Amino acid sequence: MKTKYKIFNSTTIKSFKKSEWDKCNELGNVFLSYNFLYLLEHSKCISKEYGWEPIYVGVKENNKLIAVTPCYLKHHSQGEFVFDHAWANAYQRFGISYYPKLLVASPFSPVSGLRILTLSKNDILVKKKIINYLKKLCLDKKISGLHINFFDESELDFFKNENFLIRYGEQFHFYNKNYSSFNDFLNSLSYKSRKKIIKERRSIKNSGIDIDIITGEDLSYNLCEKMYNFYITTINKKWSYDYLNKDFFLNLPKYLKKESVLILARYNNSIIAGALNFLSKNTLYGRYWGSESQIKNLHFEVCYYKAIEYAINQNCHKVEAGAQGSHKISRGYSPQITYSAHYLLDNTLKGAIKKFIEEERKMVMEEVKYIEQKYSPFKVN
Repeated sequence: MKTKYKIFNSTTIKSFKKSEWDKCNELGNVFLSYNFLYLLEHSKCISKEYGWEPIYVGVKENNKLIAVTPCYLKHHSQGEFVFDHAWANAYQRFGISYYPKLLVASPFSPVSGLRILTLSKNDILVKKKIINYLKKLCLDKKISGLHINFFDESELDFFKNENFLIRYGEQFHFYNKNYSSFNDFLNSLSYKSRKKIIKERRSIKNSGIDIDIITGEDLSYNLCEKMYNFYITTINKKWSYDYLNKDFFLNLPKYLKKESVLILARYNNSIIAGALNFLSKNTLYGRYWGSESQIKNLHFEVCYYKAIEYAINQNCHKVEAGAQGSHKISRGYSPQITYSAHYLLDNTLKGAIKKFIEEERKMVMEEVKYIEQKYSPFKVN
């Protein structure tokens, strides 16, 4: 019997069955899981009103769902963590529309992972069908281009072969080298780095601050409300955007209870700071932090050291602590290359953008090499 493929799209993830979507995402992570995307949609963090217009693409083979891809029609570049505002400005100067653009990504999450989710990881034919479908969608709808943020390194050759411009970025991750304990990790560091971390952790302990880790059934509505307030505090301090609303946080126990890891700081039985993490595919992802008190080293303890300690105790492979932050290097985090892919329909500025990306890539690679050679906190073997 001849294989029949059907490619379709929907403006709501509710058009898909959770079990079928997550089966396609078995090799992916929580940030493209059905529940995570559903919660963003349900809480109205993503919508046409906020410039995130969902277009979920699916492929059926003989009426069986075999691939999915979450896409968003974007009317701005906020909440992406791959910064292309300069491109948009250049388009405007040349009288070309940069928005809307089509984005394949996990909203508000600078987390790498598979972006074309298939039942079979190496199903190149289906991946090609999806990419061709999205390119045609851009052409038909007069969308400026297709952008795929934080894709997995295993997809690099595929996107190169599909004529995407590949952009490099940099993050800092902690890698668990089979450490038996936090002290074992400390012993792998240089004397200077080890001494600094011990001093910072001791200052928190001597301040009478206790750190709690909340998971599973202990993740309550009240604690999530507290974490939302911390999140807003950080947003206000940084003059940033509150991409996530209160409804998202309050529904974490309902939709993401198994994946959520809340690290809280207590003083005199009062919660004074917290960090929301997600656990997925043997990796701990640090996402949001906030504090109602300005206490030296508290951020490092809650967001980095306790996360490392938890990852070691749970035999996690690594900790990803979000975008940017060179201050993470001395605290055991190593530079890691990230990738995004860009397919631009208008050729006017494609050459200039390609040259910019090539120069940027050289700078990123040189910086990673320099950090590893000059600033690594680990002992030299």
